[in-house]
Amino acid sequence: MAPRVLILPTALDNYRLAVRETARKWSAEQAKAYGRLLRAGFEDIPAAYARLRAKEDERVGKSPFRLHRIEHHYAAYIVVDDETFVIAAVLHERMDIPAQLRASARLTDREYEALMGHPRPKL
Repeated sequence: MAPRVLILPTALDNYRLAVRETARKWSAEQAKAYGRLLRAGFEDIPAAYARLRAKEDERVGKSPFRLHRIEHHYAAYIVVDDETFVIAAVLHERMDIPAQLRASARLTDREYEALMGHPRPKL
């Protein structure tokens, strides 16, 4: 079975904001290219996770989130199992990442349950 990469509504909003900001600052063409890079980065999460899985747990603090760097952004994701990954947020590298993750944790819980049909496993 091929890995599934799902994206929560908040993360989709974050992605759209990144693309809009790129268009505003640079150009529409650059925004399209950056959007493609971000989407390719999302699809690379399962392979990146497989490479890192043998190493120490790379979660952010005590949160359930792992980070995958894509250009100037991080995809914060949750591993459901070895074949299912849920992107919870897309955050710019200059943000206070731990603070952003803490602020979105409850919203992410609700979105995760709506998407998956069951509560997120507690760690």
